[in-house]
Amino acid sequence: MYQTLRWIASLPVLFSCLLLPALGTVAQPLPPNTLEGIEEEIIPNQFQSPDFLPEASPAPPPEPGLQIPSSPQFPENTIPSTAPFRVNKVKVSGSTVLQAEIANLTKDYEGKDIRFEQLLQLCFEITELYQKHNYITSGAFLPPQDLSDGIVEIQVVEGEIEEIELIGLKRLREGYVHSRLEAATKAPLNQTRLEEALKLLQLDPLFKTNQLNADLIPGSGSGQNILQVTLEESPAFHAGVSTANNQSPSIGSLQTSAFIGHNNLLGFGDRFNAQYSFTEGLNLYDISYAIPVNPHNGTFRVSYNNGDSNITEERFEEFDIESGTRTFSAGFRQPILRSPETEFALSLALDLRRSQSFLLGEPFSFSVGPEDGESRVTVLRFAQDWLDRSSPNRILAARSQFSFGLDAFDATVNNTGTDGRFFSWLGQFQWVQQLSPKVRLVTQLNAQLTPDSLLSLERFSMGGVDTVRGYRQNQLVADNG
Repeated sequence: MYQTLRWIASLPVLFSCLLLPALGTVAQPLPPNTLEGIEEEIIPNQFQSPDFLPEASPAPPPEPGLQIPSSPQFPENTIPSTAPFRVNKVKVSGSTVLQAEIANLTKDYEGKDIRFEQLLQLCFEITELYQKHNYITSGAFLPPQDLSDGIVEIQVVEGEIEEIELIGLKRLREGYVHSRLEAATKAPLNQTRLEEALKLLQLDPLFKTNQLNADLIPGSGSGQNILQVTLEESPAFHAGVSTANNQSPSIGSLQTSAFIGHNNLLGFGDRFNAQYSFTEGLNLYDISYAIPVNPHNGTFRVSYNNGDSNITEERFEEFDIESGTRTFSAGFRQPILRSPETEFALSLALDLRRSQSFLLGEPFSFSVGPEDGESRVTVLRFAQDWLDRSSPNRILAARSQFSFGLDAFDATVNNTGTDGRFFSWLGQFQWVQQLSPKVRLVTQLNAQLTPDSLLSLERFSMGGVDTVRGYRQNQLVADNG
């Protein structure tokens, strides 16, 4: 069992060192009939803990087992050995890479009298050049030819994969793996490129990390190989029940959650998750579906969240305060740079968020902006994610997100200065350090900046397990933080 130490901070607009004393002031009990700020207790905001970190520990996965043929097989040289002969020009055919380097090799043999053995040496040097650049199944040979005209032709065979065989797949469709390997197996076959693709498969949660091996088997002709990949799928179905005491006391701090999910629902690597959570005064439903749409892990995702809450704290019971919140989100995330060590991705999402608050059974606005207790925002979010796992004991992750509140889909628009038209920036950073085999340190930093006055749905909150521990959930809520 891992022990995780978490250090989490939220940066206010001025200095973080000024934050905690201020929290001490906010933590004082409110007068019994004071409703100021109560809306923040029952309407969730858009800020959440970063979800772009891998669940695994920072330790790197083992190297994929790639078995390579001892040496590429090429046709035997059939030109008989002769006395020295004049070479006016050396023509190299079949090469699509390293042309400049090959030209530097061949120029030393042109305009000279050479022996057949020297031509064999040139073929060896060209083959060695390919091997040096990790084109492990490519090489050069001398085809049958007439050397009387002083022109020597050298044939290059660039290695390629003629077939990919997959062993061990059960529910996952073969096209998922094929598409991710085909880009890395284009001719000429490069060992570095292939190993990187295999490492990315190892990092894919659909597969067991240490159960992936690959073999290059000689194919039907020179430079032809069959890539045989053996892998094992991870358990795709997961479900469970959890209990935590991290909710706001105003709606009941003890929260019980039941969740169910499948990481390969239809065999495309598509993910489905559903969760129901409840406290004494909260009922919350979450459902999401995500499907990869290209070999580079571009993913389309839709989600729906439905939450109903009421204040159960004794000092507010007489007011019968209730709230309902609905959120529908659709978005697309595309990695732009992706390797086993680092990833940079862009994402675009559209959120439709609606909330309604009630006092004594009647719609009621607890703050400026909502109309008869109802808030509606339509938000376009553009985010940039960065992940670095180049260190064996550390993972760094960062996200920058720009949110644009739009006057669309019946968003709240009024003259109060607080409505659904706004701009905000959210920055998140997380550092995970493996201190020992069973202890991890998690450091998290969050900040939000906006020039606008925001509706409660979009404000930045501090306090609780995901921000500043030791303070109640949503202890301090502000436009900037």
